[in-house]
Amino acid sequence: MVRVTRQLAERIADLAQLLLDDDGSDGPLQQLTALALELIPGSAAAGVVVASDTSWAFTASAAAVGDLNRMQLHGRDGPVAEAIRYREARRIDDTGSEQRWPAVCAAIADAGFGSCLVLPLRTDRRPGGALVIYGRAADAFAGSGHDIALLFAAQGGVAIRNATAYRSCRQLVANLQAALEFRAVIEQAKGILVAEYGCHPEDAFKELSKLSQNTNRKVRDIAADLVEGRIDRSQFRPGADEA
Repeated sequence: MVRVTRQLAERIADLAQLLLDDDGSDGPLQQLTALALELIPGSAAAGVVVASDTSWAFTASAAAVGDLNRMQLHGRDGPVAEAIRYREARRIDDTGSEQRWPAVCAAIADAGFGSCLVLPLRTDRRPGGALVIYGRAADAFAGSGHDIALLFAAQGGVAIRNATAYRSCRQLVANLQAALEFRAVIEQAKGILVAEYGCHPEDAFKELSKLSQNTNRKVRDIAADLVEGRIDRSQFRPGADEA
């Protein structure tokens, strides 16, 4: 019997915070996979799959796990495919006697695994994701080992949501910062034209937009060239169309 210690419970409870520290696109999935092997009794190999309606991504602790997951996702058959599709747990206690998914079970057995546990992860993506764990022996995830895996998967889903939200917020901040910088450059360029020709700021912006359309370049790039002196100011004639 697996003994659930306070230290184990705290490690699992801390998953969400641990996975916030990585900025890589698949960093949280890799960390979750490694921690599953460390913390879930009976696990010999593990992987994490996240899927949308049109694509999916996964990490795996071994090449065989990646091959098994890919087989099920492509064929839309097996415990991984069903756990993601129905958002329900799937467990194979003995790959030698399991009657469901015969082709998948044969492939799992050929890879050297006697049992498998797939638990859905509650992510923001649809249809969702799953934690996939393989054991060498049959019945590797019976009893309290299964309960620990359930707790791990629950916290793992929170971790992925948090990591996704964290990266999204950072990207939003970066986008806003870039927008402010572009706005500042455009305002500088408008100021140059206003000072040069004594025109209205709106007319200055129209000139920048006109050159942007004529050259098929973005206004911010035209503005940056003007500020840096890479464009001849004499080609601008703010207000000339109204004269």
